[in-house]
Amino acid sequence: MIRRRHLLIGAPVTAFMLTRLPAFAQAAPQRGGDVIVGIGSPIPSLDIMGTTDDVGRIINLHLYEALVTRDEALQPSAGLAEGWTVSDDGTLYTFALRQGVRFHNGKEMTSADVKASIDRYRRMALRKNYLNRIAEVTATGPYEVQVQLDGPQPLFLHNFSQPEVLVAILPEEDGDKDAGQTSLVGTGPYRLEENAGDSHVKLVRFDDYALDTRYAGLDGYGGRKEALFDTITFRIIPEPNAMVAALETGEIHFADVVPEHVVPALSQRPDLEVIVKMPTAMNTLTLNLAEPPMDRLEFRQALMAALDIDEILDAASHGNYRLNPYSQYEGYPTYPASVTAPLYNIKDPEKAKEYLAQSGYDGRPIRIMSATTFPWSSNTALVAAEQWKAIGIDAQIDVMDWPAVVARRVEPQGWHVYPGQFGTGPWLGDPVLSIGSTGTANSGNHREDPHLVSLVADMQYKPTPEERHAAWLEAQQYMLDEILQIKLGDVGQTQAASRSIAGFAPFRTTRLWNVGFV
Repeated sequence: MIRRRHLLIGAPVTAFMLTRLPAFAQAAPQRGGDVIVGIGSPIPSLDIMGTTDDVGRIINLHLYEALVTRDEALQPSAGLAEGWTVSDDGTLYTFALRQGVRFHNGKEMTSADVKASIDRYRRMALRKNYLNRIAEVTATGPYEVQVQLDGPQPLFLHNFSQPEVLVAILPEEDGDKDAGQTSLVGTGPYRLEENAGDSHVKLVRFDDYALDTRYAGLDGYGGRKEALFDTITFRIIPEPNAMVAALETGEIHFADVVPEHVVPALSQRPDLEVIVKMPTAMNTLTLNLAEPPMDRLEFRQALMAALDIDEILDAASHGNYRLNPYSQYEGYPTYPASVTAPLYNIKDPEKAKEYLAQSGYDGRPIRIMSATTFPWSSNTALVAAEQWKAIGIDAQIDVMDWPAVVARRVEPQGWHVYPGQFGTGPWLGDPVLSIGSTGTANSGNHREDPHLVSLVADMQYKPTPEERHAAWLEAQQYMLDEILQIKLGDVGQTQAASRSIAGFAPFRTTRLWNVGFV
């Protein structure tokens, strides 16, 4: 029996809130053909446990699957698990596995693979703390696994099913491999054929894929996932105008992102379909609190008070944005409307100068990492730097590509700020969980914050939804008061595709299963 858990306030989450468009090209998609998809960044890693990269997630979710996934409304739903039961005390989860599921290497998935995969996640995954209450994983039969927690965790299934860093099931022999050393074999509808570095990644339909016939069709990150294309080639095109040109000339069939300024022209073309999504991500400025003067609240207040956030987001998204200081999207039942954000978008340079004087700022350079891979990153860095210079801060931009930012942000010295995007939510808890559960204020903040960690624990472990929701509101208020990060706002994303493609439905992450040519 599958027992479902609800979110923190005990109410079902609203369906994913983007500009809902029907799957276009209404003719039924056909099996066959080679599709070429333009993506805007090189892939840091195809080891799904070793990366949080959004672009890499698009590819990885076609290769790998988990026991528990998320449905269209972002609720936990069965994936590679046939079902599960939970003990009365909430500490023992017993998962029955689907039988006949094969890995890309031809081997059938069994409990030994599941145990090895969960153990690997707990050892080395970038979000291993999502599973920090697991005490032991036991294979209790060839198709049954038990997960023993060290105490009740009301949101265990939410942590277990999050797609940010998937708890993917890998072959047992990959269980002891370090990051980046796995065979890149999964159970997904496509298998890896080529990984050509900064050029392209090519997937081939996995003909032995175990189609999940429990579902009628597409359902979030799971459901009935049919691989219709013979191959999918993800072509890496970092330059936005080159992406548009490749789409217009037919060199690619689908552009995962196109710049907003070309949308009017693309919309006039009868051979192309434009897909506008809102929201798809939260634009943020991550502050390295371990690097002075970021450790002083008054300095962070100066940064915040100086910002004209409309100007920043307009430059970053070409107008496809909305103001929102919170770590949750508006419209969801957990949107923290009662929380205050007194310095958000006040656009007050004089007030910022007062805070700056109080901070004792000594004129040292403030280093901002700017990722040339993404125009939103470089534009955010450029505009924010100019606004901070206007109040007397020596803001300097370090230009690099996104993989270099990802590598550098884990270092506690040598940088102060980087523009980022967070969007794998918006289920309640996860935006703040990823900020607090690592023991620091943010995954890039590099400063211990016991109070936030305590609040995050309350969000997960308090026995009632009301108590967990109260902890979430307190955590959000604390983050805003202390300016542990700067949430700029919510941004959308525009994609475009040839009308020769049928069956595509927009979602937080691009899904190319159940999609084919007309």
